[in-house]
Amino acid sequence: MSMKKAAAFFLAGALALAAESEPGFRSLFDGKSLKGWQISGKKGEGYVPENGILVCPKTGGGNLFTDREYANFVFRFEFRLEEGSNNGVGIRSPLEGDAAYQGMEIQILDDGAPVYRGRLKPSQFHGSIYDVFPAKQGFKKPTGEWNYEEIKADGRRITVTLNGTVIVDADLGTVKDPEILKKHPGLAKASGYLGFLGHGTRVELRNIRIKELP
Repeated sequence: MSMKKAAAFFLAGALALAAESEPGFRSLFDGKSLKGWQISGKKGEGYVPENGILVCPKTGGGNLFTDREYANFVFRFEFRLEEGSNNGVGIRSPLEGDAAYQGMEIQILDDGAPVYRGRLKPSQFHGSIYDVFPAKQGFKKPTGEWNYEEIKADGRRITVTLNGTVIVDADLGTVKDPEILKKHPGLAKASGYLGFLGHGTRVELRNIRIKELP
């Protein structure tokens, strides 16, 4: 076994043990394959395992969904961005259609990059429930550093925690505007697929795990 393969194998094992050390959590990524995942709208290479890390390359993307649906859960992962990175976490999403509207999308975005400066609405910054609930800003680490994020979906309440700070605490039931509800039918969904929504920019992901809630 080459040094590179050995390092990836060791890291995959370490990540699995990390998930198991959190009661009720299980790993969703084995560090070496896309087992347990399915891709929709694949672009280029899609997503690739790289030294124990799940990577959406600049030349890849599409929607990488779990192979089963989830309703209520706590989803934890780490991510690392480079300048201009743009991805998202789709929750309670169907396999087809725009996950940001037919489900919900939690933004993963280098929102401080020059390409986005002055072009974003409050509900488009990192951590926001896209186009509906804006996230608090100022808690993302500098580009190139690893961030820790948790997304909790418990009935009609969605919370997003970034590096230990709750940046979204949303009650979906408070959305009453008929135009928003029409534009975002996914707000009414109780379950669906979970995954990453790539947009042709490099994003690195690791330590991906989930705990289902009753």
